Amino acid sequence: MSRIPLVLLAALLATPFALSGCGGTSQYAVQNDIKAGNLEGAAQKLEQRRDGDPDDFDTRLELADVYYQLARKSLDENNQQAYVSYLAKAQAEILEAVRIDPTSPRPHTWLGIITAYQGDLNASETSFKNALRLNLRERMELRGGTYYSNIAHISVYQGKLGDARRYLDKGSKMGAPQDEIDRISVLAAWKSNDMVEARDIFNNAVTLNPAFAQTWDGAPLPKAMQTFDDFAATCCSNPTCGPYMEGACKRSKQAVAKRTLDVDTVSEERKLEIERQQKLREIYKRRKDVEITVEDSPAPAAAKPPTK
Repeated sequence: MSRIPLVLLAALLATPFALSGCGGTSQYAVQNDIKAGNLEGAAQKLEQRRDGDPDDFDTRLELADVYYQLARKSLDENNQQAYVSYLAKAQAEILEAVRIDPTSPRPHTWLGIITAYQGDLNASETSFKNALRLNLRERMELRGGTYYSNIAHISVYQGKLGDARRYLDKGSKMGAPQDEIDRISVLAAWKSNDMVEARDIFNNAVTLNPAFAQTWDGAPLPKAMQTFDDFAATCCSNPTCGPYMEGACKRSKQAVAKRTLDVDTVSEERKLEIERQQKLREIYKRRKDVEITVEDSPAPAAAKPPTK
């Protein structure tokens, strides 16, 4: 199971918690649960910590991360009811983090992560651009390059390759992780069918940056990529990449993995989308000093008359 669907990186989202203590709800105990694959145990510990201090911004986001991992695990196991439940919990924690600190870019990055996983690239782009805007106006983090590379990644999937290259250039100059710059660059060249550039970037990245070949979206690969064909297979077999690179996958003779959701699950995702938009508007209506964008929900499709 891949922890994170896009670049979206632990380096950007992580908070330097103290590792004091060996049990209870300490960070040490939480991380031990996560490393052991006991996500439910990690969630329980973080829930206790959150309940003891509801305004703990970092705990809210860390709990959102664990809920999100549980949502992905549930969908991998085709437990769509659990998927929706954990997704709703993750979104609720992120929105509470927004409430606690409306000026922080970090919750908006997480909203971009989740909406990208759901396949809503427009909402993901909006969230990542909100994160970038807040970082530029409020924080100017030293690792701000990741805010640009996140948008570049989405732009490739949207087919906006000129935008992707501009954001990549900025991200590279601002210190985005090199393995992610390389990954997105390969995707952009491959999508544009410039196979000479795609293979050259891949070969250079494999030689110069071991993390590039050994991970995908922040998670270790079972086997390191050695050839461009390995890269293509990794993307196309991943429902967070393949569907947006379908033409490239077809040219590379790779099957594309896609998410398959029940009608009820799609309906619940839609409800979460509307709730996210409403709550963001409520929070920022009271903060005229902070500028973000909340996309409009598309009008619901008209019901089809029953067939006779």
